[in-house]
Amino acid sequence: MKRNVRRVLVPTSAAAVVGVIVTTLIVGNGSGPVRAVDGDASAPNTVSVSGLGRVTGTPDVLRLAMGVQRTGSDVNNALNLANGDIKRITDALHKHGVAEKDIQTSDLSINPHWDKNRINGYDVAESLTAQLRKLSDAGAAISDAAAAGGNATRIDSVSFDIEDNQQLVDQARTAAFADAKAKAEQYAKLAGRSLGRVSQVSESTDTEPRPVPYAAMDAAGAAEKSAVPISAGSQQVSVTTSVVWELN
Repeated sequence: MKRNVRRVLVPTSAAAVVGVIVTTLIVGNGSGPVRAVDGDASAPNTVSVSGLGRVTGTPDVLRLAMGVQRTGSDVNNALNLANGDIKRITDALHKHGVAEKDIQTSDLSINPHWDKNRINGYDVAESLTAQLRKLSDAGAAISDAAAAGGNATRIDSVSFDIEDNQQLVDQARTAAFADAKAKAEQYAKLAGRSLGRVSQVSESTDTEPRPVPYAAMDAAGAAEKSAVPISAGSQQVSVTTSVVWELN
C-alpha cells in the first residue's frame, strides 16, 4: 500500500537565508524505493530541493544617466549646441575624478521641430552614462555636471551597484546550498532514508538593482552649487541553488 505525502514549505521571515521548496514524496511500504519529485518524476531514489541564500552589501558605484536637449534653426546649429553642452558636462565630471573610460555616450537623436505643420528647426538630444566611484563626492559631481550643461540639462536617473560582488555571491551560494541540504536531510529522514552523493547542481544569481529616478533638472537650481544628497543604502545579492541528492 502506498502513502502519498505532499509538503509545501513557505518562508515567513528570515534575516539571512530563506528556502522555498515544493516536493512530493512517494514512499513505498517498508523498504521499497523512494522517489522525490521536483519537476522530474523520472529520477528514482533521489531528492531534489531548492535553497535560497541572501546577503547584503554596500554599493560602491553610482551610475549616472544624463544628457541635454537643444533646439536650433538647422541640424548643424542644434547639434553644435548639444555637443558644446555635453563637452562641458564631461569636463565637469573629469574635474571630479571621473575617468574617461567611465563615461560613455548612450544616445543621440535628431528630429525636426514642428510648428503648425511646418518645420521651423531641429531638436537634438544627446545622453551619456557615467560611473561615479567616489560616492562621497558623487552629489557634488552631479550638481556641477548639471550646472555645466545649463538649462538644457536633463538627468534621467541614478542607480547603485556593487562592482566587485564575487565575495557576496560566494557567501550567498554557501548559504543557499546549506539551506537546500537541510531540507533534503529532513525529507530523507521523513522517508526513512539518508542522503547520498550529489548528482546535480544548478543555480541562478540575482543582484537587486537600486534605481533612483530623477525628474528633469535644469541649471536654475543646480547653479547654486548645492550638492545632490546621495544615500547608497544597501544592496542584496541572492543565489537560488537547486540540488539533487541520491538517497541511500
